[in-house]
Amino acid sequence: MRNCIVILIMAFMLSCVKNDKVPDYVIPKEDMVNIIRDIHLTDGMLTISDVRRDLARQDTINYYDAIFENYGYKRADFDTSIYYYSKEINTFDEIYKEVLNQLNEMETLLKEDDKKEEEQDEPKKDVGNS
Repeated sequence: MRNCIVILIMAFMLSCVKNDKVPDYVIPKEDMVNIIRDIHLTDGMLTISDVRRDLARQDTINYYDAIFENYGYKRADFDTSIYYYSKEINTFDEIYKEVLNQLNEMETLLKEDDKKEEEQDEPKKDVGNS
């Protein structure tokens, strides 16, 4: 009886050990970050009225497929990976934090570039003729 209890306790403890290995059929975390970032950038471009008007007849899913193919994956790979990461919520949270960090960095760089362009476009003030 005592051996049975020890075996049950050990079996329970082993079942609680988390396996951090991501299955081979799941897109790696780094690629998921890049793919999701590019999807958000594409969605953002499609909200611009000129771009949306030019592309209105085309399906945005085609753009997503192009993103997946760019990284060597298919839509089914992405869907499977989203399902997997939705079960691993902490990892999914890490992925999205990195996506947001990258998008924020891109926004900051664009704002800095816009500011530099504005400064270059301003006429030089003549300091000597006051």
